[in-house]
Amino acid sequence: MLNLRELRNFVEVAERLNITIAASVVNLSQPALSRQIQALERKLGVILFERIGKRMVLTTEGADLATQAIALLEQADALAQNASRKKLEQSGVLRIGGTPQTITWLLSPAMARFRVKHPKVTLMLNEGNNDELIEMVEHGAVNVVVANLGINNVLVGQPLFQSQLFAILPPNHHCLNKRSISIEQIAKDTLIVMSRGFLTRHLYEQIAAAHNVRPKILLESDSTQSIAALARDGHGVGIVSSSAQNIAAMQNAVLIESDLYQTTSEVSALWNPKRYRPAYLQSFLGALADICAEHGLTLRPQE
Repeated sequence: MLNLRELRNFVEVAERLNITIAASVVNLSQPALSRQIQALERKLGVILFERIGKRMVLTTEGADLATQAIALLEQADALAQNASRKKLEQSGVLRIGGTPQTITWLLSPAMARFRVKHPKVTLMLNEGNNDELIEMVEHGAVNVVVANLGINNVLVGQPLFQSQLFAILPPNHHCLNKRSISIEQIAKDTLIVMSRGFLTRHLYEQIAAAHNVRPKILLESDSTQSIAALARDGHGVGIVSSSAQNIAAMQNAVLIESDLYQTTSEVSALWNPKRYRPAYLQSFLGALADICAEHGLTLRPQE
């Protein structure tokens, strides 16, 4: 039979996905906590954790146990606090992932608002490109990411906004002052583009392929600021997207349009329905939706 202490220690590991940190929280040595988790796995006859590279993730069985254990522990805590009838404040860890662009204008303010309502929840932030973020949330290294779903059929999510492709034109470019341009109008220009794995790069490459354009690339960068600066100083045409949300501040930014391929793509808050989800995740999703609405972005209801 399982006892509450075993479950509490397991939940600490499940929420932090780090034995060393969890051990310090429960006042055990790292080897002692590791042995306790191994004993729990033997008792249940299932594997609760696995390693993906250097990351520790929950197995499907581990995620199921975490959900049930948290519910049981909350009931036990509620019984202990029943005399005061005070609703317990949610606590734990919420692991979030985003690109540098969405962290700046969306995740950072959403996290600040979330902390006001959930001061006892520890927020842990991971940065990466779109492909890296999808891998993180798919394997359980994070609870939620802001990214483009693409063709992934494992994850589900809440749509947040449409990311639109833009070109940052250098001074004296022949297309300056146009509202929009086609990919052919910059086909002979040197380009400064986002690194592979970013949604912006995916969008551009798909459009270029549709129009049979082979780009001449000066630099692949993770930074829209670097791209905009190089374009401003005349080194080429920068390719960015509205995921950065500071397009208006970038000089000579024009829309890229195509009659062969879409130049926008949906960005969502994504999670893995087969992995553990903290109860307070919904509150964080609400904060993301509020920030998007304040930026004038359309949020479609989840289907």
